[in-house]
Amino acid sequence: MSKLRYLVVYLSLVVALLLMILPLPLPDWVQIYRPNWVALVLIYWSMALPKRVGLWFAFFTGLVLDTSQGTLLGQHTLALVVIIFINMNFYQRIRVLAMAQQCIYVFVLLLINQLVVVWVEGMMGRTPPLLSFTGGPFIGMLFWPWVFVILRDIRRKAILK
Repeated sequence: MSKLRYLVVYLSLVVALLLMILPLPLPDWVQIYRPNWVALVLIYWSMALPKRVGLWFAFFTGLVLDTSQGTLLGQHTLALVVIIFINMNFYQRIRVLAMAQQCIYVFVLLLINQLVVVWVEGMMGRTPPLLSFTGGPFIGMLFWPWVFVILRDIRRKAILK
């Protein structure tokens, strides 16, 4: 895969980072339901291109996410590396599942991601509300079919040319 074809992966991650960073004109109580777009995109790419997008990709993406959100350096990095490690071990089994079953799998991965982030926040003395623990992963699970279909179509058009 040439460097030019990596551009598709990089651009999708930049869009996911922008969706995570940019403030939405929504009330504060809705913000806790915001899905982790970066995790969703990384889950897809580590399933679709497991030899190209793996733990190092998750590590550096997590560092960029940590610095862009102003969180503790390594907080999102650890969470992303953990879920991508799990995904890299199960991706062959998950790719053949029905979309509803994939949604449940993605929900579990996003919940693990949220658990690691909340654990680090708790170690720092900050306790987030309970809905922020399950709200984002649930909404991410609902968005997974669209993320999957959009990124699959982009991958097929850009990488397989």
